[in-house]
Amino acid sequence: MTRELGLAGCLALAFGLGAYYATGRFGAFSALNVGLGLLALATSIARGAVSLYTESSRAAHSLVWRGLAGVGVAGALAVVLFQGARWLDWRADWTFEQRYQVSEATQRAVEELCGPVELLHFHEPGDPRNRRTALLLDAIARFGDVHWRGLSLAEAPAEADHYGIGRSNSVVVRLRGEPGTSDHFERVTRPTEGGLYEALYRLCGAEAATLLSFGGHGEGDLARGDAPGFAGLAAALATEGYTLRRRSSLALSEVPAEVDAVLVLAPERALPDRTVVALERHLDRGGSLIAFLEPGVRSGLEPLLERFGLASPDAELRDPEGVVDAPAEIAARHYETHPITDGLDASRFTFFVGARSFALRRTEPDARVGALVYASPRSRLVDPAAPDSEVEAAGSYRPIAVRGRYPRGAGEARIFAVGDADFASNRHLRSVYNLDLVLNGVHWALGREPAITLRPKLRDRVQFPLPATDALQSFYGLGLLVPELLLLTGLWLALRRRAG
Repeated sequence: MTRELGLAGCLALAFGLGAYYATGRFGAFSALNVGLGLLALATSIARGAVSLYTESSRAAHSLVWRGLAGVGVAGALAVVLFQGARWLDWRADWTFEQRYQVSEATQRAVEELCGPVELLHFHEPGDPRNRRTALLLDAIARFGDVHWRGLSLAEAPAEADHYGIGRSNSVVVRLRGEPGTSDHFERVTRPTEGGLYEALYRLCGAEAATLLSFGGHGEGDLARGDAPGFAGLAAALATEGYTLRRRSSLALSEVPAEVDAVLVLAPERALPDRTVVALERHLDRGGSLIAFLEPGVRSGLEPLLERFGLASPDAELRDPEGVVDAPAEIAARHYETHPITDGLDASRFTFFVGARSFALRRTEPDARVGALVYASPRSRLVDPAAPDSEVEAAGSYRPIAVRGRYPRGAGEARIFAVGDADFASNRHLRSVYNLDLVLNGVHWALGREPAITLRPKLRDRVQFPLPATDALQSFYGLGLLVPELLLLTGLWLALRRRAG
């Protein structure tokens, strides 16, 4: 029984610690396995000690010495392997979703830095988050001119006060300038890869481009910070290097020449005719338009979009493959191959709440129009005012997001349009991969394809719908429980048979 307890304890410890390092969370599964494993090992050692004391034969002593020698050899081998891996700079990331493999977006941000950067990790000794943050900073520092160092809050109070650090496990991203120059820095109080990525872009700034948004006809508010607002979108656009301007749609008769793209966020009332004409002239001289629409609302953009082959009938999409008991909430898993949707698939989906669809046709010989995101073929169109009255039955993939390119002289006009605005609101922007779709659509509309990428996720809170990776992480312990039980049963049967 002693051997069985010892092996079971080792196995439980391995699964408990393995789950912790894989998920980065010491959850119930890890805690239960570590606790039971330590208890089993302690019981096994105690039973072995009692047995050795009562059976002080030469054979028992020989068995103990052989066991101790085996433990010593295993420990020495582990030390040699560890030191060899450090010397060869060899790393293996076995965590869930490769959290210490720096994403392409972060690599690009580091490689395009505006100067040498230092990452300062302020921490308190014993903080369990220290190791995880240190591994992440070390991974980032392998690209570009980046160095990092850890600073104890107790030993570096002046630095912590200078940078306004009030909590352990905070990171300062700072430019290392010449002595006497101003100290440019960004604070990251929750140092995920996503937070560090955004800090790097804010620190150096990307190539500037100007976006014009409207106000006056119930458009989405980029300064509003609550759930229905769009302050999160404004912050994300600023992080990506865009300058935002706002004008009243009531007084707009011409889009300024310095504006690169116009962003229209779901007007609740139809835009004035002269504003729509100004947008048309903006496109005809090679400008760009990013338009978010809502079902049941005539924004005034519909005739303009139809002229460019992106007609959007006033009907709401209902998809039974969406959220249970909420067919107006669509978890879109069907994508056209395009730079905007690069990397999105059934496991990296986008989430829409009340969307309208598009009907595409080429209205100019050299125009290129196409869909980006589809609802499922089971989706149907209903009248927003009477959801039970069907406008068009199920039977085809219906586009939710579309794009168009139109040659104009030496350049071209571009349109990125989505049949929903709620998916870009503060409530849903960072759910699943909505942020990626929005920003990549903006980058494409501005001709900035090199900036298109899947961004590292910010995991500061659980959101709905639960991202696929978080959902898998939540059940990680349950998934490990099955093989653990099988191994324990197999070991117990093997040892019982050998003993019999």
